[in-house]
Amino acid sequence: MSSNRRAILIILLAILVLTGAGIALTTEWGARTVSSPRAAQRASQSPVDLSQFRNTQTLAQTAATPQEQDLARDALRKADHEVDFEFTSALYRASNQNVASTPAIKAILERISKDEQDNAQLQADVARLTKQAETAKDDRKEIITQQLDLTKSRQELVEDEIDDAHQDLERAGGDPQRQVQRMVDEYHASEQTSGGDLDLGIVGRKAQSTQPASASFISRSQAWYALRPVVDGLNGEGQRAANSIAAFSNTHDRLEEQLNQKKTEQSQKPAPTPRINTAGSAPAAANANQTNDAISSFKSMGVLQKRMSGLDSRIRNQQDLLTIYSQWHDLVAGRRRNLLHSLLISVALMIGIGLVALLTIQILDKVFARITSDPQRLLTMSSIAHIVTRVVGALLILLIIFGMPSQLATVIALATAGLTVAMKDFIVGFFGWFVLMGKNGIRHGDWVEINGVSGEVVDIGLFHTVVLETGNWNDAGHPTGRRVTLMNSYAIEGHYFNFSTSGQWLWDEMQMSVPLDRDPYPVALEIQKIVAKETEANTKLAEKEWSNMGNARGVRPFSAGPAISVRPASGGYEILIRYVTRANERHQQRGKLYEDLVDLLRRKNIPDQTAADAPAPASR
Repeated sequence: MSSNRRAILIILLAILVLTGAGIALTTEWGARTVSSPRAAQRASQSPVDLSQFRNTQTLAQTAATPQEQDLARDALRKADHEVDFEFTSALYRASNQNVASTPAIKAILERISKDEQDNAQLQADVARLTKQAETAKDDRKEIITQQLDLTKSRQELVEDEIDDAHQDLERAGGDPQRQVQRMVDEYHASEQTSGGDLDLGIVGRKAQSTQPASASFISRSQAWYALRPVVDGLNGEGQRAANSIAAFSNTHDRLEEQLNQKKTEQSQKPAPTPRINTAGSAPAAANANQTNDAISSFKSMGVLQKRMSGLDSRIRNQQDLLTIYSQWHDLVAGRRRNLLHSLLISVALMIGIGLVALLTIQILDKVFARITSDPQRLLTMSSIAHIVTRVVGALLILLIIFGMPSQLATVIALATAGLTVAMKDFIVGFFGWFVLMGKNGIRHGDWVEINGVSGEVVDIGLFHTVVLETGNWNDAGHPTGRRVTLMNSYAIEGHYFNFSTSGQWLWDEMQMSVPLDRDPYPVALEIQKIVAKETEANTKLAEKEWSNMGNARGVRPFSAGPAISVRPASGGYEILIRYVTRANERHQQRGKLYEDLVDLLRRKNIPDQTAADAPAPASR
């Protein structure tokens, strides 16, 4: 390989590898694999985890059966409840979160405080001017109205500045509650209908991808493969619900321990006694401190109790989700198992069809061997049986794999028309093979003439016939060494001569010359006796076979005796001898007659002017 070709090959391979890598990276799996750490970090820093609800939405779209769709709706409702719990928990965490006081946050807070003071002052001015405008006289009412409009404009500007400052504070991390509340509003706006209910319209939206479009092997294989991620997703969500139950239970137990500890500590403290708070009374101040501590302790215990109640609700919700996912998983796994069962049945049917085809071929071969002992006929019948059996088996297997066409008649008609136009020669040649395999066809070893080509048949295929040509050496009976292949369409569209049928009999001709000074008739009589004697056996056998054929077909019997005719020619007379002979013995028969005729001419003292070549033989 030259260096240029090697370089081009390397470049093409490199482009192919890069293209393959791009195709892999642009798939869903590749996008998850090469996702940036920043994206993962942003997802982990989100105050509310919506992944459980999103995964449930994805699984709900694949629910196909009514039972699965009912479970999908229940799962969506439970997942939506879990989102509400997440929002509540996130708001609680945000309210108790200690925000770091950075210079940027301080500056924003100072701006918000100043703007709120200005807004309060402007609101008071608006109220004052509005009241004055109601009681002012006509000459001052217009001036007060203009001042009121100006104050309202300034107030709107300040409110916009306050809203922008709050957004800056949220972006700087100084207002986590606002961030969570914004997520709550966005969630309800996107996932709820106009009536405020959860949108369940997505259930079963992609159910067709998990159901076979037909009973074909390919459709069921695609549906079985499409159910795999659904089963894995349900398993994953069920495991996630179980993990959440365990995590919430641990948190609940830990909070319960804290609550019990606070209750114990509170019970060990002396109960505060209400006393009149007199000025300069130290016991009264101490009693007030005890009361405040008790109030703070009870509030803390109330918060713990509310958190425990919230965790109890979340545990029950996750338990319901786990039950729904388990039931849903059983339905989908059962549907996938049924598809696999049907696929195995299809595979067994295809294997069974193959075995039946093989056994049928073996049985037909034995049956044909008992019916006929002719090797040629046995080979023909066996070939036809093999082809028909294999074609039928292949069609049945294809129907199992691809299924029955929805418009079978139209498909067959269009396919037949297209094949007829595109493969006319092959189709005619194929049907020509059936004609050649018939009773009046040709066999291996026959001497034939097809489209001007004469020779011996050496092979008969489904589409072609191969002839070993004799050509210009026909009289000598030697082949030219060329194998001529002809389409079998000649059996339907053209004609052919088979000189090997009907006992392989054909008429052959010879001619010889007699000078003018000799009487030709005695010579012709002698020649007739010689030819009759040499061809006596062939003549009787040919007449017998031809008579049987004629009686069977209503045709008069033929005479196979030799015929002699004398006719004038330039310089003398010509004697034409016509006799019957076997096709494969033609040349030997002619050679023997030539020897006898030469002996006759020598005895009669007639110059040897016998024609060396005779006209081409005429078939019966």
